[in-house]
Order: sequence, then C-alpha cells, then structure tokens
Amino acid sequence: MKSLFLAAVTSLALLEGAAGLLQAGPYETILFEDDFEGESLKKEWGSWKSESLIRDGVLVGITPKEADHPSVNTILLPPLSDLEVAVSFKFAGSNRFSIMFRDLDYEGSHAGHICHVGVSAKSIDLNDGKTGQFVKAIRDKRKAGVKLDEETQKMLKTKTSRNAISIDPGEWHDLLIRIEGDVMKAWIDGELVGTLKSEGIAHATKSNMNITTTDREVHYDNFVIRKP
Repeated sequence: MKSLFLAAVTSLALLEGAAGLLQAGPYETILFEDDFEGESLKKEWGSWKSESLIRDGVLVGITPKEADHPSVNTILLPPLSDLEVAVSFKFAGSNRFSIMFRDLDYEGSHAGHICHVGVSAKSIDLNDGKTGQFVKAIRDKRKAGVKLDEETQKMLKTKTSRNAISIDPGEWHDLLIRIEGDVMKAWIDGELVGTLKSEGIAHATKSNMNITTTDREVHYDNFVIRKP
C-alpha cells in the first residue's frame, strides 16, 4: 500500500491543469516523512494530551478518555509559508481528525493557530484560523459565551470552506493538502475536494504541524511534509 500511495502522490504532483489539480510545479523537497515501521514514534514527533502509539506499522491516533482536548501529534517545521502534507488515513472508531498548521511565536491567535483542514467521512473543512475563528478576541468572546455581532459572524463565514464528501470510513484513503500563498487546497484519493483562499493562509512563518485526533481511533500511514 505504501509504495502505491507514494507513487500516486508523485503522479499527482506532476499533473498540471487536469481537473483543477495542481497548477504550480511539484513540491519536491521532503522536510519529514514517516512510514511508522518502528516500534515507537520517531524522536521528531511531539505529543500532547495523547495516547497515540505505533501498532502494526501505522500511527494510531488516540485521545485519552479523560482529556478535554483532541490528541495532538506534532512536528516542528523550519518557518515557511508554502508546503504540502500527504497522509493515508482510516477511521477506526473516531469520526474526525484535523491537520493543523501553527506559528508557535505568533501571538495574534489562540496557540498560534494559522490554518487547518478537518476531515470526516462526510465532510472536509478548510479553515483560516489566523484571521477567523482563532483570533484571540473572537475566541475569548465565544469561550465566555458572548454572542458575536452580525458583522463578525458574516466575516467568519468567509474564513471557512465546508465541502460535502462521501468516503468509506472503514477503508484507507489518501489525503493531500497543499498551501500556496493565500490558497489552501485538499485532495482525497486524487480528487480535489476543497479550496479556500484567505489572507491568513499566506502566513510566512508556519513552524508547527499537528495531527489532531478526535476521540479514539484514527489510523495514519505514509506521512510526508514537503516544500517547493
């Protein structure tokens, strides 16, 4: 499965213009990759509120039962703007996970959140958190139960692209996320399933990538981070 996926990603990166696929050249420089063949997570992985582990050659994302936050498995990045993440996934109890990008030094949003993609069997959501839901003032109001004004609510709708999909949660699927300037796109199994254009996405110093697993479990494999 792993060799087939990597070949598929390479072929996808070489396509230009077909069915709305990648218009720029391929992202060829590998920053980090993991096929999870070891007995434990590589030293590059960090974890927070997580019981994630390696099992049978895959990363099993697990949120502790008592945790008040989804499981986070994280990789540090050299500060950069444009990048792509590829990963195979299979739902195995949990119904949702996210790939999140942060800048650990950015103080304008909660926990430095910049943008993220949330995936379930029925939908994929692309989000600009830097200028949207994770703006500190907006998040603080929501956390305090303060109703957002109409203008803010209208603005937030422009910061998210929600897209209906239909995939078998019990099968393996391939996700590719690409960020280029202020545009973020996502493909599942080679099909373009979501696009969002928003200024926060172009943040120049993304320095952290998170896999966040809601509940228990999502299985992950063939993980790659690339830059142009």
